[in-house]
Amino acid sequence: MNRRLEVLAGLGLALVGLVVAFILVELGVRVLHLVPDRFWEPDSRTGVRLKAGKRGWWTQEEREFVVPVEINQQGLRDLPRTYAKPPGVLRILVVGDSFVEAMHVRLDDVFTRRLERLLEGVGANRRVEVISAGVSGWGTASEFLWLQEEGSKYQPDIVLLHFYPGNDIKNNSPTLEDTLPPVYAENGELLSVGSKKPEVRVNRGLLGRSKAYAFFRQLLVTRRPSWMQAFERLGLVRLPAPRAPAMRDGLPVDFGVYQVPPPEEWLDAWRRTEGLLKATAQVVQGMGARFGIVIAAGREQVNPGAWERILATYPAAKEKEFDLEQPERWVGEWCAAHQVPCLRLTPAFRAAAEKSRAPLHFWYDGHWTEEGHRIAAEEVRKFLLANFPLS
Repeated sequence: MNRRLEVLAGLGLALVGLVVAFILVELGVRVLHLVPDRFWEPDSRTGVRLKAGKRGWWTQEEREFVVPVEINQQGLRDLPRTYAKPPGVLRILVVGDSFVEAMHVRLDDVFTRRLERLLEGVGANRRVEVISAGVSGWGTASEFLWLQEEGSKYQPDIVLLHFYPGNDIKNNSPTLEDTLPPVYAENGELLSVGSKKPEVRVNRGLLGRSKAYAFFRQLLVTRRPSWMQAFERLGLVRLPAPRAPAMRDGLPVDFGVYQVPPPEEWLDAWRRTEGLLKATAQVVQGMGARFGIVIAAGREQVNPGAWERILATYPAAKEKEFDLEQPERWVGEWCAAHQVPCLRLTPAFRAAAEKSRAPLHFWYDGHWTEEGHRIAAEEVRKFLLANFPLS
């Protein structure tokens, strides 16, 4: 064999070795689920929706959870359901955001699934279905629009709106919400929810579909940003804009919901939320169903240490006064004024946190753990039995 053939053979073997190594790494990343799949797509009415029939895994950089996820044919993270209610079934529809979507725990551990099992045989032995309709990023505006178009198809007997004070009020403001801003007419009528989610642009083709490429890209973005900038200059990748919380007066915008006295922009956001709650109650009444609200327990309400660390991160917080109970109080007062049954989960979560060392929220992610979902299911069950005759 002449020298030229030897060199070509060596290069060929090296190329084969690289391809084999890449395939092995690709398989390893997929088997270990090191990169989360994407389950969402834009929606012209609600801003965002889940991809019907999508299957995959959800995780995060800190690896607090690695969860298999399957979206049903109606675009819900729930069991396969039919729009038509089976005979003899009591149907409860739970609408909310990422706390209801709950990709952080396995489906059987989500509070809606637990609740369905807890209610088995209740109400003259009727079968109970608890349908979970939650999408990350939704606020009351998106939930109201979804109920208008989709909710009535399920023929629910009871509709529970799951309300998270930490961002639901902000989500309903056209000026405070920066990702899925609601669009209102001049008379205040809600028209739609827009989408300003930044698109992460990467090379398509083989690399665009590669989990190994996505994993190493993620590592470089978070741990070697200078390398990624060099690759971008070479035209190999296109970096997304850096993600950071929207700020006002040196503080994340989200903190305004707790500020005392509340800024005028937040009072406007709450007035819009009141209008959306009233409209939602009317839509539910038009379905012939009963309406209730469940107020989520946020990490900062339950874990004082978490709130103290958050405040310590922003020196400007020392100049402000905050009341973590303020948004829950707003919702509770609205419920009382409109005779809508309302459940605050925070007291039960605080009591559980004092008795047990089992965390109720993921430390980095902030959503409920399996234990948090268990407590929520038990509290919602008691709430339903006390306020909604299930016979």
